[in-house]
Amino acid sequence: MADENSGTVAASSASVLSIQGEQQEDRQGYVRASDEDVDLYVDGVSDEVIMCRERGRHLFPTIQQAGIRFAEVDGDGLFIRRLVCTCCDLAVRVEKWEGARRGGRTRFARVASSLEYRTGAKGEVYLAPAGRGHMTPRQIGDSVASKALAGQSLAELRKTLKAEAKKAAKAKKT
Repeated sequence: MADENSGTVAASSASVLSIQGEQQEDRQGYVRASDEDVDLYVDGVSDEVIMCRERGRHLFPTIQQAGIRFAEVDGDGLFIRRLVCTCCDLAVRVEKWEGARRGGRTRFARVASSLEYRTGAKGEVYLAPAGRGHMTPRQIGDSVASKALAGQSLAELRKTLKAEAKKAAKAKKT
């Protein structure tokens, strides 16, 4: 689009995206959840779920702890093993194992794993409602800390911490 008066290309044409371009832009990353959505989520789940979310990973038992028991065999002949998170009890790691006979020994190798989430006994779910955005472990921790410190004055908190530091430094000198 040339501007007839100056012969230059309009600057706005570079920022206009087609419908396809807008869709591609949406797929490039994830939408981060708002602080309000994170607070609502944290208010509605158990402490165990918050621990897994804040940690950013689940605690699954090791082979030594849980043993190597397979639940089923899939259509490809792979052995399926299911492990439940020992913390939140809502995440299930599904492992696919392959068994092969090599040199007189049977060897097993994990070839794939995925996570499934189940609904708890009281209807509790691990994942946030769809459309709320991605909640990072840091956002979960920030929400928990904000709730724990709610109602405190920032000035009072600073004053108290400075007084405690001064007191500790004084005790260290003597």
